[in-house]
Amino acid sequence: MFVVVEPTDGPELDRTITSLLNATGVVHQVIESVQYDGFEGIDAIDECAARIRRFLTVFAEHHDDDELEVVTRILATITLIVGEELDLGDMFAP
Repeated sequence: MFVVVEPTDGPELDRTITSLLNATGVVHQVIESVQYDGFEGIDAIDECAARIRRFLTVFAEHHDDDELEVVTRILATITLIVGEELDLGDMFAP
């Protein structure tokens, strides 16, 4: 499946940013729905993860672990870079 991401011209970084903003918006909606359903704290995090996992099962069926690892590394790196710029670096320490 090929998804068109705006802007259709210009640098790929702009499409990466659009995709990231779209993804975070959707994850925010999952978080809100979990909170609406009464989950709090760690239970809310676990429920968000379970729902997103359920949604992504079809995606995972079409991509092997090596492909998913690339996505994971990219998302983790973006998170760390933005987090460092916002002085949130300590949040992501082991």
